Amino acid sequence: MDEKICIFEDVYNEVSARAQAEHEKVGAFGMLARMKLWDRPKETDIALANTEKRYEPFWMAKAARRTRYTRKLTYHVKIEHPHVVSVELLGQKLPVDARRELQLAAIEDCESITTLVHYVDALRHDTPEKTLIDYAGRFSFRDLEDSSQPQFIAPTVTAASVLQQVKAKLSAPVEADAIASDEVDIESLALFYRPVYAFQFAWKDKTGVIEIDGLSGRVNKEGDMLGGAVRKLGNRDALFDLGADFAGMVVPGGTIVVKLIDKLSKKHSA
Repeated sequence: MDEKICIFEDVYNEVSARAQAEHEKVGAFGMLARMKLWDRPKETDIALANTEKRYEPFWMAKAARRTRYTRKLTYHVKIEHPHVVSVELLGQKLPVDARRELQLAAIEDCESITTLVHYVDALRHDTPEKTLIDYAGRFSFRDLEDSSQPQFIAPTVTAASVLQQVKAKLSAPVEADAIASDEVDIESLALFYRPVYAFQFAWKDKTGVIEIDGLSGRVNKEGDMLGGAVRKLGNRDALFDLGADFAGMVVPGGTIVVKLIDKLSKKHSA
């Protein structure tokens, strides 16, 4: 399993993000504050109290399910000639039934391959998967080799949890009489970090936070300052630790086996 940590390059820098936040700062105090006629914030009364640039994580997993199975069924072969009463086929003499058909008992050997690319917001935010797909498909990023970059947010969704989700998504029933093998191959797991700017504004005794997406420029008027949650990226092995559920790197679950071939070979060679 290929493991990568990637960081997106900024599209919006701090200057442009701050300008956008200043333009939207009244919205940091909610709809009710903006609708009040007698006591609503004016731009001149709002002060910038704090700023923060951070990198927020999301996961991307690529996997493929390969299922080999057999099906028992009967092939119906239409006989066109009206005078045929039987047919010799593959050494067998077969009668033509009342519907002018041959009934051929068969066993089909089948192989099904289903691929999946699965995205997960690693902070459990309600981010649509299509937004994460857009990030990975539209914007430039580079591999991160070490943990020296500051201001990364620790993921709260673990690598093991992501792989369990992948397994669940690929676990649709197969119409089969017998299954010879059923495997989910985890091809890669990547942890992406994207830039987010947060600007905290103060008005009277109230504070509010405007967040600016450093890639798309999207404005979140209900943002947060994560402060103490901001930390260095941490140990790569810890980020990709699969825990006891994936001990041995081959995980049975019903008829499906999850295979992490690269991890298994690395573990045996260690």
